[in-house]
Amino acid sequence: MTEDLQEDRRIQKTKQLLADSLSQLMREKEYDAITIQDIVDKANVGRSTFYAHYESKEKLLLNNINFQRELIHFSGNDPQHPMGINLPYLFNHLAEYGSIVKVIHGTPIGYQIAEHFTAIMVSRIVRYYKRKPLPAGMERQLLQYKAEAVAGGIVRMVFCWVMDGTPVPASKMIAQAQELLQGHFLPTNNV
Repeated sequence: MTEDLQEDRRIQKTKQLLADSLSQLMREKEYDAITIQDIVDKANVGRSTFYAHYESKEKLLLNNINFQRELIHFSGNDPQHPMGINLPYLFNHLAEYGSIVKVIHGTPIGYQIAEHFTAIMVSRIVRYYKRKPLPAGMERQLLQYKAEAVAGGIVRMVFCWVMDGTPVPASKMIAQAQELLQGHFLPTNNV
């Protein structure tokens, strides 16, 4: 058992080292110019070690997005986290990593990451309505389409905000995103 725990720690340490190396490289040069060899050289590990954990640098990047853990593991439904979506973390995390967002914006991996965030939010919205009745007049398929549109809009909004250098306070951006979710899905007190 202790041996398994040590191996798990070594694997976690190696994966973190590879992720950190990619992150550092992304601050130094364009994402598309980064090679697997650059990553393993910076991490001081062998190529076989890289491929034992990841099949590509895209998989390395996507599997090490800290945001997804916070979004997926958050539960609850309060005004700050409508439908269990941790909007404050989304905005604050992407603002913190703004330099990386700017490097990947407009690239295939940038689109993959945006799609990844959108898919997580859509799944939270749909999951929310598995436990609750659908809003009046809404069918399941319409819910899916509406969730795609709203989640995609919020993700696009946060990426644009980061690309512009976060000129509006995060609190105002979070409030706008909450308003989008609440306006399209959650009942209001005025009804």
